[in-house]
Amino acid sequence: MSESDSVVLRLTRDGRDLFTSSRKWLHPLLDLTDHLDTSGSSGEGCELYDKIVGRAAALLIVRLCVTTLRTDILSRRAIPVLDAHGVSWSAATVVDRIDCQTEESLACVDDPEYALAEIRARAARAEAARANPAAAPPTASAPAVDRDVAVDIVDATVRREAATILESVSLRVDRGERVLITGVNGAGKTTLLRAIVGVQPLDSGSVTVAGIGAPRANRRVGYVNQQSVHVEFPISVREVVEIGLCTERVSGTERRQRVAAAMADTGIAHLASRLYATLSGGEKQRTAIARCLCQRPEVLLLDEPTASLDAAGKREFIALIERLNSDTGITVLLVTHEIDTIARFGWRHLVIDGGRLATPELS
Repeated sequence: MSESDSVVLRLTRDGRDLFTSSRKWLHPLLDLTDHLDTSGSSGEGCELYDKIVGRAAALLIVRLCVTTLRTDILSRRAIPVLDAHGVSWSAATVVDRIDCQTEESLACVDDPEYALAEIRARAARAEAARANPAAAPPTASAPAVDRDVAVDIVDATVRREAATILESVSLRVDRGERVLITGVNGAGKTTLLRAIVGVQPLDSGSVTVAGIGAPRANRRVGYVNQQSVHVEFPISVREVVEIGLCTERVSGTERRQRVAAAMADTGIAHLASRLYATLSGGEKQRTAIARCLCQRPEVLLLDEPTASLDAAGKREFIALIERLNSDTGITVLLVTHEIDTIARFGWRHLVIDGGRLATPELS
């Protein structure tokens, strides 16, 4: 049954209205996102009515953790997104597609965070064009994001007092690549990773992950260093892995599914109830990887991950990373000063020296 013509979107819980909107396009979902973020709540346990739902809307809806969806018109492109996140839906009419530029641009996108960033950017450009038509004519469009590029660093420079840590570093990493960056201690390897994560400010240049800059890009990056989790109190492996979801807005069911999948992927499911403090160095690193995988990152950054492992542990860890890369397509950047840690077949090898990146000379 359709809602009143004046209502485009309505969020209810137990029959009580929590939010309504009559705005056009995807603005009601953007407004609802802001409303829930501001109130610190989510759509879990709620029913959402949205007049028209395409793939773009579906990506925003699953991010809100809505349990049930009703709509007048549903695009077939939206159904896989809703089903994959366990959203129960009903529609008066199902159509093959919705004639909308945003729907087309997100046709192959599965990441709700990317979708939210892209839709916000489109909304901002449209608002700017309305405010100043001469500066942004309707025919002008922003450059398309190259979804084949995972990390794009352009002329990144970082200075610390009188020292230059990174100097005009540029690096393009394609989606699914494995990149090995070696260099002596203090060469700038960790600074480079911190710049990609978005916690290291740049003096000049830019860093984007899947076309998104800091701080939103850090949601797309998993970061593991030599000792990723520091705990001095009893905590199980499962609880450490679940820390990766502490800032994610997901349902209880999805939380359990993500944790279980991440532990299975890293081979630590049998350690779920073990105390983290009793693990070996290799097991702790696998736990750190699982914690990152819960967030479903597009890029995995590894900072000297094998430094505390013995020779056998190093081989097992690298084999795990290579398997995850092959199985999931996750992009991997690994930095180390242990040049012989990895048999570099299948890795692009770069050296950082004096704050600059270069391809190593072949001996």
